[in-house]
Amino acid sequence: MNQHMKAATRARLLAGVIRGRAQTHPQGKQLRLTARQLSQAATVLLGLGGSHDIAERAETILWRARTTAPEGFPADVLDYVSAPLTGYNPGMPDLMPADPQHARRERALRARLLAVTEARHLDSGDEDVVRAALTALLDIHADHAELAAEVELHGRIDANPTVYRPHRGARTAQHLPGRLAVFDGGQLLAELPVPYGITPVEIWRLIDTAQPAADLIAA
Repeated sequence: MNQHMKAATRARLLAGVIRGRAQTHPQGKQLRLTARQLSQAATVLLGLGGSHDIAERAETILWRARTTAPEGFPADVLDYVSAPLTGYNPGMPDLMPADPQHARRERALRARLLAVTEARHLDSGDEDVVRAALTALLDIHADHAELAAEVELHGRIDANPTVYRPHRGARTAQHLPGRLAVFDGGQLLAELPVPYGITPVEIWRLIDTAQPAADLIAA
């Protein structure tokens, strides 16, 4: 199977998977449009197998599929369709989560991804295997996008501290995921472990109520 046929097969099978999910999806109309564009890309790839502009035409259609996909659709999966043409093997960006629970979830997602890609299921001559691989990739990348949203909320391990400066008083604070350093007059007052999902309102409250470590021990 040459590269054009391989990409066409992936496009056709992914279109079928998306079309099936569109039946019960609240944004089914947009999903059906994405599926239709994938089918068009497959037609181009099969019908113009000897044309030099086949990859460019198919990529244009796949780009339209990416831009018109509904919110929440893991558009990175479309890169697996074009991979035989571009030589680009998609993966997942490193989220660098600060929360250990998020880090464990990210490692589990990478293991799931490797189980599909390292076994080369997408290159199988059995269409059922390719379809199952594409279905798994849809779920993996959807879960990764969901995790990315949580990491954005709770913080990355390489994040710069968020500085809190009240309008009145000498206290300030620096917040990093999982930790809050409270200062009074520029001197460190207390370092506090805090939840990864702590809100700004809760941080302001801690700034007001924080006590020096020595005072806490004496109490």
